[in-house]
Order: sequence, then structure tokens, then C-alpha cells
Amino acid sequence: MLKDIRRQRKLSAKRHPMYQNNKFGKYFMYFFGLFWVAYLVLFGFLLPTIFREEMPGMEPYHILNKGMWIIFILDFALRFMAQKLPASEVKPYAVLPVRKRDVIDCHLLLNGLDTYNLIWFFLLLPFGCMTLWKFFGLAGLLGFLLGYWLLIVANGYLSAICRTLINEHIVWVVVPVLVYGGMIAGMLAPWKHNLGWIGMEWGEGFIQWEPLAFLAAIAVLALLFVLCRVLQLKIVDKEIARTKSTKLKHVREYKFLDRFGEIGEFLRLEIKLLTRNKVPKVQFRTGLILMIMFSVMLAFSDVYDDNFMRYFIAIYNFSVLGVMVLSQCMMFEGNYLDGLMSRKESILSLLKAKYYLQCAICLVPLIVMIAPVIKGKLDVLDMFAAFFITTGFVFFIMFQMAVYNKSTMNLNERVMGRNSTSNWFQTLLIMGGFFLPVIVIMALNAIFPDGRVSVWITLAIGIAFTLAHPLWLRNVYKRFMKRRYTNMAGFRASRP
Repeated sequence: MLKDIRRQRKLSAKRHPMYQNNKFGKYFMYFFGLFWVAYLVLFGFLLPTIFREEMPGMEPYHILNKGMWIIFILDFALRFMAQKLPASEVKPYAVLPVRKRDVIDCHLLLNGLDTYNLIWFFLLLPFGCMTLWKFFGLAGLLGFLLGYWLLIVANGYLSAICRTLINEHIVWVVVPVLVYGGMIAGMLAPWKHNLGWIGMEWGEGFIQWEPLAFLAAIAVLALLFVLCRVLQLKIVDKEIARTKSTKLKHVREYKFLDRFGEIGEFLRLEIKLLTRNKVPKVQFRTGLILMIMFSVMLAFSDVYDDNFMRYFIAIYNFSVLGVMVLSQCMMFEGNYLDGLMSRKESILSLLKAKYYLQCAICLVPLIVMIAPVIKGKLDVLDMFAAFFITTGFVFFIMFQMAVYNKSTMNLNERVMGRNSTSNWFQTLLIMGGFFLPVIVIMALNAIFPDGRVSVWITLAIGIAFTLAHPLWLRNVYKRFMKRRYTNMAGFRASRP
């Protein structure tokens, strides 16, 4: 079974309706991955020298072991954005004479053996060769790498646990905050035997091949494996059985939208889509939490005072809620697109309603960003430039997904639905939406010494794209209609 599931996982991406459209994005992500690997290798060679200069009284590998928890925090952030949940592939096996727990076990084992768990070796291997080889030789280097690999795999299971809980209810975000926030607090604790000291001793045990160090790592790995297995099984059983029902206590009609005619009807549909269904609600809550978190960090911390991060956080805060919805533009509608296509021009009205609603939602960051403005990290001009570059340029980029998305997104199932298949084209456009405006602003800053000039130009670009939205929305509509039969076939094929 393990061999068969491994082969089927490799084939799953090729069988997905978005595979052909994602090739360019996939190659871009490969390039980005190679770029990240090159950075890890570079830091692997540079860190020993930096550590010797900053802390000449300690060996570099002792310093790295004290800060091993930082690696786990970064690893969690990368996994949270990209890695699939083990239970997301169980539904196709539900009709076969195999036990769900065996399928879950196979997926958990494959996740543990995934080559992604070796990516940190591009940092650890050159670092170990420069610091460990002369003292401990090959045996010490292998013990160092093996110990870190066990902890990184365990961190992957912890990441799966956190993501599964957060998918169930946003309140579970407290789990990774407590765990990884506790790691940082434990490292900075004033007492001698703090978490940094534990990391240094644990890493030394790996290098010396001390059985207790490896037994502790294996115990942590086994515990997280079992917890992840139990949690995934419970979630799968609940979604297959569909035991949870939703009762509407009050039905809102939004009568004030009647004056807008057909667009008002679609605005009502969009509002109910975001407020009644589990997946859009979780996305909205997650985006709101990220927005508030970045605003607080920008306002009350000096870490993000450089121009790039200030502009990035400003644009991110205005864009995140819209990007989460528009990156899946028409994918939710894939559940009922046949009905929408029966009315002439209804798709154009739907696109306009989506745009107007997302522009209205951008008023939320205007309130959230008051704190950075009051603290002097941003001024009012920066805030309005970020607002209009979002409603204009960023939304222009994201609405292109309406043409190319042809996979149905389940409205309520996070685990058992087909929502977990990676969409590289989406990833490429999301990165472009977040980073291109910042790159343009930084380029303009390099050209014009007065930083206000770049902000005024950005504001003008945003207003121009915003005012031109009827033109580019109609262009999106026309291109969608040319591909409508291909897209509708994909929506039908990918419905649960």
C-alpha cells in the first residue's frame, strides 16, 4: 500500500485540471526553490565566520545548537504555506476494502520520508563541514545531521496538527502561537538552563552519538506522529459521516442591495458565500488575524522600519483579504456555474459584484492601519497609495484567475475536499500581487531621491487601474467566455 500510495501521490498533480495551466508557475517555483537553496548554502558557509566574530568565546556549532529552535520556527512557516495535510487524500480510498488508519499511516510515513525534510541540509551540511569535521570527523557530522533530521520530521507532524486544528476553528491558532512563542521565550529566558542551553546540550549529544539524545528525539517524533494520526482520523471520520449540521438562526436578506439590480443580487450572493460557508469564513478570519498581527508588529516594533518592509506590510494588509478570495475566483462558483451560465451577461455582473465587494472590504485595513500611522511608521499618503494600488493593480492581477481557474473548490470541506491540490499559477500571481508593487516603489525610490515622488506615482497608477476597472473586467469576461466550455468541463470533473 505504501508503494501504491507513493506512486498515486506523484500522479495526482498531473491529473489535476489545473496542471497544464500551472506549468509556467511550476517552473517559476522551481527557480524560486533553487534560489532558496542557494541562500541556504551561502549561509551555511558564512555563519561559522559570523558566529566566530560575534561570539569568539564559543564554538559556532554550539551557537547554532542554542538557536536550533529558530530553524523549527522557519520550517513551520514554510510548511504552513505549502505542505498538504495527510488526511486530504483519504476520501478516494473510502470505497476500497482498506482501513482508513492504514491510509493515514502511509501518508504520514511518506510525509516523514519526503525530500522536503532534507532541505535544511543545504544549510547544515556546509556548516557542519566547516565546524565539526576537524573535531569529530565524519561520525560527528552524520550524528549532527541525523539528529536534526529527526527533529525536522517531528516539526512537520506538529505543523500538520496545527493546520488541522486551525482549519477546524480559528481559535486553535493559539496552539502554534503558544508552542513557537514559547520556544522564543524559552531561548530568551534569563536563567542558566533555559531552552537555548537545552538545544546546545541536545545538539552536542547528536554529535557525540549519545543514546539519550537520540532516544529523546525519537520519543518526540513518535509522540507527535501518534497525536497527528489520532487527530487526522477523527477529522476524516467526522467529514465522511457528515454528522455536523448547520442551523440558520436568522436569515439576512440585505434588502438595501435591491436598488443595484442584478449586480446587487450577486453582491448578496457574494456576502452569503463569505459568511455562511466554512472555507471562505476561515480564509477571511485568517487574513484578518494576519493583517492585525503585521500592523501591530509594524507599529510597535523596530524590526520592520526599513522601506521595503514598511511598503510590503502596507500593501499586504490591504491585499491579503482580497487575494485569499480572488486567487480562487470562480472556483467556489464551480459548484453551481451551470446555473449561472444560463443567463446572458450574468458572469460579467458576478465579476463586478466581486470587485465592488472586495473594494469595500479594503476599508477594513484603513481602520487597522491607524496604529502604524499614529506611531509615525506610515503617513496618510502611504496608506491611500496602498489602498488604490490594491483596488487597481493587485485586483487586476488576481482577476486573471477567473479565466484560468477550472477546478471546483468545496465550500465546507477543508480536509476531504479537493482544496489541497497545489496551484502553482495561483502562487505565481499571488506573489506578483504582493511583491510587484513593492518592487516598483523601490525602483522609483532609486530613480527619484525624494521618496514622496514614488508614492505619488504609485497612487496615480492605482487610481488609473481602479478607474479603468470596467474595461479590464469586461476583458476578463470575454476571455472567460471563450474558454467557458473547457472551464465548465474542469469544474464538473473536479466536483466532489
